Amino acid sequence: MKNLKSSAQSLLDRYWGVLVLLFWGASLLGFGLVRLDAYGLEEGAARGLLLNWSIADGILNPVVTLGIPDFRALIFMPLGLYWTGSMIAAKIYTMLLAFLVVTMLYHWNEKYADQESAIIACALLLVFPLFINQIDAIGMGVFLLLTFCVGAWLDMRYRKLKLPLGGWFFILLFWVGVTVTIHPIGLAFPLALAWHWHKNPTGERQKQHLYIGLILVIGTILIMRGGWQTIDWFINPALSLAQTFQSITGVTGTPNWTAGTIITVLLVLTIWRDRQFLLENLLGSMLLGGILIGLLAADSSWTLLVITLVLLRGTYHLVQFNQSLGQGGLIRTRGIVLGVIFVLSTASMIIDKGRSQAIAENQLSQQDLLIRTLSQEAEDPDIPFQIASEWPGRTMIASKRRTFPLPPAEGMNSESFLTSINGITHLIFNPYAPENEALARQIALLAGYTKTAELNTQGVIVKVVPQKPGQDATGEADETSATDMAPENQNRNP
Repeated sequence: MKNLKSSAQSLLDRYWGVLVLLFWGASLLGFGLVRLDAYGLEEGAARGLLLNWSIADGILNPVVTLGIPDFRALIFMPLGLYWTGSMIAAKIYTMLLAFLVVTMLYHWNEKYADQESAIIACALLLVFPLFINQIDAIGMGVFLLLTFCVGAWLDMRYRKLKLPLGGWFFILLFWVGVTVTIHPIGLAFPLALAWHWHKNPTGERQKQHLYIGLILVIGTILIMRGGWQTIDWFINPALSLAQTFQSITGVTGTPNWTAGTIITVLLVLTIWRDRQFLLENLLGSMLLGGILIGLLAADSSWTLLVITLVLLRGTYHLVQFNQSLGQGGLIRTRGIVLGVIFVLSTASMIIDKGRSQAIAENQLSQQDLLIRTLSQEAEDPDIPFQIASEWPGRTMIASKRRTFPLPPAEGMNSESFLTSINGITHLIFNPYAPENEALARQIALLAGYTKTAELNTQGVIVKVVPQKPGQDATGEADETSATDMAPENQNRNP
């Protein structure tokens, strides 16, 4: 009997992580917390998936006209090899990668903090609504955390072997390139590497080779991709925090600043209290650098990094603070910690329940509603259908039709613009975005050539009416288009 118990305990100690993964993954799928259709994706993830699927099936696809995608496409390679076109496989694959991230963060926090705070922080992260939302969107935040964790491990291997130009050197530089393409936050990886090799080099020759390699890789990647095409710049960080949590809860209207303010205060306190450790530890420096760089592009990926740092390091300091209050039983030494766990876990599960209901009711964002409308119209394969979209990756996956980027409209007359959209049957974009002002003006000025099929607060579907022989591209504009998409009306904030 003792041997049986010992064997069971040994198996549990060895495979408890696998059991947690199975339970967590089954919960996400069983409770409907992850969409299994083509909606809710990030544009960059959609383009990466399309590129993999197209290469695997040997199909010519307009995705190549969208430019070089971020190198998440390389991480998606198993999906292209074995599960082409399967959104279920893509979501489960992202779940596995997300759990790998949490496992690596657990071991990191256990090593540099303690096991108790590591378990608490990682358990809260697994059920945190933003983390689940990033998995559902196949978002950049999950992959940034993955590249940071793997990057810290690669640096450790490179340092240990002490070969300036060994295999680990090139693998490390390749991983830097992958990270930088995903998001501007990825620049935190090479900057943290440069900082730590400056402060603690294992060899002068290794350091010189690494510095040269970092400069070449970053320069080459930025030139190849021309920057980060799907990133929104100069977002108010506090507003981003508020809007992110508001979008997760499904609340619309004026942003509630309470959540954003609370997280901002906790972030500042955590960084100030932990500044020495974050500067001395490579992964800590990546998280800190990523948060600081992300202030210029504070989207949901940046918000996930903020939450991760606050949970991992904030929990550790909270446990230490509670312990410092003195001896006297569980309530005295862990009362505050238990209270925080109860509040965060309860709030997360309530929001997760609301998310499950929203998915069950097939609630979509305004942009996805437009894409779904377009996809329903494109279901007949015999109808000519060719789309120009502001979100070509997402539109192509949902509609399964040829989709191209939006045509240029700046500096064109009506005749030239009509020539540029020759063959296009539908355009879908956000007419209220400043970068689409010229396009909205061109469409609004065309008479009889375009028709507004669908319009909401986040976008519009425009049908291109087939041209009649001898018809001139002048005259009165389509009433709906001219009224709703004219530049003077684009200052409406949806």
